[in-house]
Amino acid sequence: MKQNIYTHVDEFLRDDDFIRYVMDACPDKESYWASYLHAAPDIRMAYLKAYDILNHLDDCSLLSPEEVRCLKQRIMHSIQHIN
Repeated sequence: MKQNIYTHVDEFLRDDDFIRYVMDACPDKESYWASYLHAAPDIRMAYLKAYDILNHLDDCSLLSPEEVRCLKQRIMHSIQHIN
């Protein structure tokens, strides 16, 4: 489990493990993130918003176009270093 509990959406969006979990739909990470939420249920809204943002990157009402571009670049960079 991560040592720090995230409280803001941007913290989730900077976490490569969280991004991989959402973007790759990793079922093996499901229990990890479920226990993470269980340890700090008050962060659920930030978690869900970050999850939603990653699943709707083309919806510019959630992020500015620049934020979308930067996030997509970072995701692609992270994924390329995994493979």
